[in-house]
Amino acid sequence: MFLRVDEYMRLLNAAAGNSRDYAILQLFLQTGIRVAELTGLTLTDVDLEAGSMLVNGKGNKQRTIYLEKKATQALRAYLSDRPRSLDQHIFLNYQGTHLSVRGVMDIVEKYRKLAGISKQFSCHSLRHTCATYKAVKGYTPPDLQDLLGHKKPETSLIYVHMARDARQLMQQTSL
Repeated sequence: MFLRVDEYMRLLNAAAGNSRDYAILQLFLQTGIRVAELTGLTLTDVDLEAGSMLVNGKGNKQRTIYLEKKATQALRAYLSDRPRSLDQHIFLNYQGTHLSVRGVMDIVEKYRKLAGISKQFSCHSLRHTCATYKAVKGYTPPDLQDLLGHKKPETSLIYVHMARDARQLMQQTSL
């Protein structure tokens, strides 16, 4: 399941006043990062000048993800607002310690409601949304495999099929 363009834009707009939450949503939608990967990111994993981040994925496999302009801008804005903390994780909760997976799930749910999106979706749905729209833009299964950290290339093929549905949906809704 993936979000339509108008839905993910409403989601981002709902979070626009909170730099941390906006950066989290932007990273999901621009990079397809898994929620556990996001909560594990540390300050040394991100290089904003190079526009990249080192992600520790499933099976302790590391991959480099290159950030698009919007994700870089959102991260830069959050890091300038980020409270000082001994905790080196990028995303902190309100106690100044690393944000948990459950905390991120709660954030996504909060903005789903604020954006007025009635259908249920999860952090993983945002990963699907990213991959689907990357496939629409012409990413190949190997490109998606690299971006998403899939072990098998076949796992990335589903997004190519979902992209066909997304293209049809975009044509039907004039997006």
